[in-house]
Amino acid sequence: MQLSEVIEQYMIDCENRGVAEGTVRLYRRDLGLLAQWLRRVGVVALEGVTLALLRQFLNFLLTSGPDDRFPGATIRGRLAASTVGTYVSVVKVFFQWCFDEELLDANPAARLSRPKTPQKVTPAFTPEHIDKMLAACDTETRSGLRDYVILLVLLDTGMRVSELCNLRLSDVYPRYVKVLGKGQKEREIGLHPEVSKVLWKYIQKQRASFGIEDDHVFLGERGPLSPAGVEMSIRLIGRRAGITGMRVSPHIMRHTFSKEYLKQGGDIFKLSRELGHSGVQITQKYYLTDFNSSDARQVHDAYSPISRMKLRKTKEGKKSRRKE
Repeated sequence: MQLSEVIEQYMIDCENRGVAEGTVRLYRRDLGLLAQWLRRVGVVALEGVTLALLRQFLNFLLTSGPDDRFPGATIRGRLAASTVGTYVSVVKVFFQWCFDEELLDANPAARLSRPKTPQKVTPAFTPEHIDKMLAACDTETRSGLRDYVILLVLLDTGMRVSELCNLRLSDVYPRYVKVLGKGQKEREIGLHPEVSKVLWKYIQKQRASFGIEDDHVFLGERGPLSPAGVEMSIRLIGRRAGITGMRVSPHIMRHTFSKEYLKQGGDIFKLSRELGHSGVQITQKYYLTDFNSSDARQVHDAYSPISRMKLRKTKEGKKSRRKE
């Protein structure tokens, strides 16, 4: 069987199973590069793929330049080990699918290992950062006011940028919003009363000024905002706010929400559900690297067992006097 044809069938199956559009694009890009590399070494059939070849492909990803991977690419430099790890995940999932579909007698990617990556700490925004970013939004303009509301919603909910862009008017309730997350899983995320009020005012008063007939909550000049559009807007806000030395993006807002949620005494299980994770392990691994013991002890008093106990008042014992 031609590898390219099998990849196309896999893409169709992913779409049929409701895999997110962005994930499908990622699969198509990564598997397309694999098929392209295999053709260079003379392998076009699915059955011809071996573990040794897959390991060579990984080495190619780690050592090649962008022009070797995608001729004419505008990016520069080699791929980070973490990025190559993403390719490994895609390749492993694809060949497991081939094995499950009985297209292969054995899975050549079963023992394919991800490159080791350093444990990086993703810094969250400080209150000062947030204040500067909010102040950098010109609320006298419709786009500036919209961006102001977007910052507050991201900070208050920790939702993904794709979930923000997909919000419909019917998804907004007085105290929560409904979002459709990864795997087409719907969940509810709470809204702080102040954010709920600002969001309601934007929807009722300013949103119509874009003059676009559409039920998406957040609109641009030509239609609903895209994740790339929100990313760019927040990056520009960060520049105007003078934030340097760290990444400024919606994803950092998600990290900030997670850290502040726990600093305020929130439960990690509930946090995991609000973030849309399948388990707390994902929350701990990817979103709490910047949460340390100094942060945790800030709410010690409220959660200590002693706070629910009534202690006896103790009296200082009288010192006995020695008779002389």
